[in-house]
Amino acid sequence: MTDPEVEILWPSSLPSSPAEEGQDVLRAAGIDADCMLLPTRRGAADIVLVLLTTAVMEPFLRTVFQKLAEDAHQGLKAFTDRLLKPTSDATPAPQCVVYELPTGGRVTFTGDVPDQGYEQAVGLDARNENWTWDSRHAMWVPS
Repeated sequence: MTDPEVEILWPSSLPSSPAEEGQDVLRAAGIDADCMLLPTRRGAADIVLVLLTTAVMEPFLRTVFQKLAEDAHQGLKAFTDRLLKPTSDATPAPQCVVYELPTGGRVTFTGDVPDQGYEQAVGLDARNENWTWDSRHAMWVPS
């Protein structure tokens, strides 16, 4: 059995349906995905970590999300929005989604990243850096 291309590590303190729906979307696109619940550590977990384990995915965002949509940035936005939206008014949603490359780079998406940010993210060379969206300058910056 081979390792999945995508592992969704989801906080157990949040409803699991968004992560499971995301896993189903990835599988429907032909991407091997596993969803695992993380135990709560020191209070409510507030981030979601999607860990891509296949080193041959190059460049990271373009390869994965072109399978989800004709325009990669639209697929990335749709998938990220699915994880960030609350399942109901009474249930909390994660504050951000972190995509981690096998080489150590991380890209952190929050609910306020505009379409332009998703377009930029698709072409971002995120190796060995942590990237966050800077809304003042409308660009991704290493953090």
